[in-house]
Amino acid sequence: MLRNRDDIRADKSFDLLTDAILQRDQPRTADLFHQMVARDGRPIGEALSVVTAAEAPFVQVPCHVNIRDGNVVLTNNDHTILGLRASTYLMPYLPEKYRLLPLLQSVWYIPAGLDIWNQLLAKYPGRYATMKGIQVPPPDYGPTVWHEDQPPIREGGTVEERLHSHMIATVTGDSRRAYGLFLGLAEDEAVRPALRDQLEFLGLIDLQDTVIGRKARNTGHKALRARAVTDLADYIGWDASHGVYYMGVPDMAVGPLYYSLYDAACVRIAAEFPEDAGKNLKQTNQTPLSPREVEELLDLLMTADQATVWNLLSAHLKSGKSIKSLGDTIQIGGAELILRTTVARQFTNGQHPFDYCNVANNWLRNSSNPYQARILYLMANFINDIARENKLFSSIIEQEGAEFDFAGKAPEALLDALDEAIMALDYPRTTAVARAYLQSGADRKAYMAAVALAACRFQDDPHNQKICISTFEEYGHNSTHLRDKLLLASPRLLAGWVKMPGERDCYARFMKEWVYN
Repeated sequence: MLRNRDDIRADKSFDLLTDAILQRDQPRTADLFHQMVARDGRPIGEALSVVTAAEAPFVQVPCHVNIRDGNVVLTNNDHTILGLRASTYLMPYLPEKYRLLPLLQSVWYIPAGLDIWNQLLAKYPGRYATMKGIQVPPPDYGPTVWHEDQPPIREGGTVEERLHSHMIATVTGDSRRAYGLFLGLAEDEAVRPALRDQLEFLGLIDLQDTVIGRKARNTGHKALRARAVTDLADYIGWDASHGVYYMGVPDMAVGPLYYSLYDAACVRIAAEFPEDAGKNLKQTNQTPLSPREVEELLDLLMTADQATVWNLLSAHLKSGKSIKSLGDTIQIGGAELILRTTVARQFTNGQHPFDYCNVANNWLRNSSNPYQARILYLMANFINDIARENKLFSSIIEQEGAEFDFAGKAPEALLDALDEAIMALDYPRTTAVARAYLQSGADRKAYMAAVALAACRFQDDPHNQKICISTFEEYGHNSTHLRDKLLLASPRLLAGWVKMPGERDCYARFMKEWVYN
């Protein structure tokens, strides 16, 4: 039975966490969470149930764009849920004594991520206000609650009819109804797999045609949010995940909503496969791409126009190439975006399609949804769009790394040099030493542990941890001969992407107070 927010509020830590969050007290919020898990011995899922319920009302937004001075401007999606999901899945990659660090970083971030709408209007302090250079004095008011909590909506009809009602409420932007219908469906354990599949599908199809020349962007965040909801529900337990649902599900229907690219993919695949609109391709297509075909598709993703890329995708699907093999190759394109970026603020342009493709590939691997092949066109478009926007037409890491010589260094020394380069934010050196380590054939687990630990020393941007778990997960599943590029991408992004002031305060506190307690 689903627990509601009032049920969870009875927990002794709920009001303490809420007060710390609303006081924007990052150290106290993290310390309360640490106390629950490390000192009181409570399961992590139980602690996450409480902290997500405490923060959920305060991380909503009314819309993802605003109009200022006649211009469209972006209002971000909440990132706190992305951090919590990424940290729970990153924990196993870290050395034992650091296992709680990613979670504490994510909880530390929560007070800085409230009411993004008002942060960007200079009416509430936090990370986004700081990013924009806005100094907001400590307010005597709290963050706005843009979407009130509500009870489940339990409609009649078949499960399929109820799922369709939830889908229509989402795509028409009815946040309140979509959220209530979701809760009503989630009450039935037997319906949850179909509900999970649908929520992730709704996130994946909500992707704009282009980011070129646009200031208001989706950048795949609806897909990231959908997977964060379902993964956290699996981790915490669906009955205890009310805060997760309240954080993520209403936002799936918050506009602007972008479906025209998915519409184009539907039209295209129906024309290419008139008998069944491609709904059986996962079963019929079993042949992997050859290494030459992988490299050809990768080159076109980086250099060609959309029509050429989509034509090649269609040709491969018609010739029996597997959806998994195509998805794996497109994921390498996401890594290549990061590996070709040299401008600090443009690293975000590579990480978002990479993370989107990770969500898509996870869905392709685990879903039997008949519309899977259509998502390949969206993945490829996203990679190709970013490559063209930032003119990432040629590989640069070979020339860039020529000035560094790591020949003869032992694997342990290379990992030390890698950590030093990441923390110095030296992305050319980081990429060169990471490449030397991977080319040596040394232990990948040690490499992933070193990269994960470096990521968890940075705070106030959950994408630092998100890119690591995305690259590690895809590396474990990727079938191409170029899969090492996935592992190479995460340290380059960690060293290259812009960092925030006070970015290592949480790590310092961890080492001083939490690591051995």
